[in-house]
Amino acid sequence: MFSSSRLAAGTALWLVLGILSSCAGSSLKRLDGSSEIPEELAKDLGQFEVKDDASSVAKVPSPPASVSPSAAAVPGPIASPASPKKIRKKNATQPAFEYPFRRAAHEPIRVGERLVYEISYLGMTAGIFDLSVQPFKEINQRKVFHVLGKARSSSVFSLFYRLNDSIETFIDHDGVFPHRFQILLDESKQKRNSMELYEPEKARTFYWSRWDHHKRGYNEVKKFFPMRPLSQDSLSSLYYMRNIPLPDGAQATFPVISEGKNWDAVITVVRREMLDTPMGRMRAVVLKLETKYQGILKKQGDSFIWLSDDDRRFMLRLEAKVKIGTIVAKLASIEAGKLSSGEVQPVGKILPPSGSDEVLPPATGARRRR
Repeated sequence: MFSSSRLAAGTALWLVLGILSSCAGSSLKRLDGSSEIPEELAKDLGQFEVKDDASSVAKVPSPPASVSPSAAAVPGPIASPASPKKIRKKNATQPAFEYPFRRAAHEPIRVGERLVYEISYLGMTAGIFDLSVQPFKEINQRKVFHVLGKARSSSVFSLFYRLNDSIETFIDHDGVFPHRFQILLDESKQKRNSMELYEPEKARTFYWSRWDHHKRGYNEVKKFFPMRPLSQDSLSSLYYMRNIPLPDGAQATFPVISEGKNWDAVITVVRREMLDTPMGRMRAVVLKLETKYQGILKKQGDSFIWLSDDDRRFMLRLEAKVKIGTIVAKLASIEAGKLSSGEVQPVGKILPPSGSDEVLPPATGARRRR
């Protein structure tokens, strides 16, 4: 089930399963790690095959000159799209789906970016979550960011529960929404290989999951579900948030889909504060994360995320309360990546406070702003 915790840290919070569970036997079925689209659906979904980005830059049109990328990123409260049923009913009369341009002008997401987080629970190191932006790929003749996440348990926690998982999302370069999402779990209690393919122009998603659990046994799902166009997955949500304005006191809502279920993610700007980071002391914007399902707010423990208050919006820290204690993800190391031009820019360019023309110097050694 989707939750604000999963939205916040993606696979990093899968460590919760290991931390709060006992060891399992080794009689789990070894699942095929293939990422191939099912043969019987290849004709309908073949456009979702991932291709190297040898020629996609030329294929993907640039946004029209009249479009302002910063304005295209949705500010403030975001109206929830119509429900999937309404979308399907109107499809016959609606114009053809048009891909939006929502990427911020300063390119917060860059190829070569790598963020490594230390995950702790009850004051102990539980594991590492490694997030990297791979070279551009192409899906359905669209240029996409390829984001790869890997989570592994620490040597100590592996004595109780072993975890070696990977998660991938392929985010539209201009529209900042996912085309494809994959999870591969290899854990003490479960093995799983799942894939979600998103068709915003048809308002549907294809969900394929093969899951072997030590208690629930083997289960396979292969099904289409209705979805709201431009929905995010649990990992692409983190990257979408880096492209939207976050003024003081703002609240934004955007659609999220997980395993065929449609949710609303609600983020609220709580405050701005100084935070120690691998780049020195930086100002951060603190967001509270919540989720709604069918309009009902789901309370599953408070979750907060700290984004750098600069032109990159790096995730610096995450805290998610669980039944016992709090999971903390803290940025341990960072590689900034490159601009499309190939230029490498230093991280930590501080933005002025909301509503001010002030420009702050790099935050190393700065005092906390009050």
